[in-house]
Amino acid sequence: MSMQEYILSAAYERATAVEARFLEAFKASVSRSNEAFTTEPGASDPTPEQRAAEQQARSTLETEGQGRAA
Repeated sequence: MSMQEYILSAAYERATAVEARFLEAFKASVSRSNEAFTTEPGASDPTPEQRAAEQQARSTLETEGQGRAA
């Protein structure tokens, strides 16, 4: 085996080892994220009252913005 083949072989082995470690860490991260989202299913979904309050606030801001522009 030539020196060039040896170096390329070593570089390839290192790159595939790094890739494997990255994929393991990524899978662990995805697993943790899934667990976090399933522990509190309704935390990110606003209630109908919250939606109504947000719509009212948006409407008020839009109305005030139009009054100033006129």
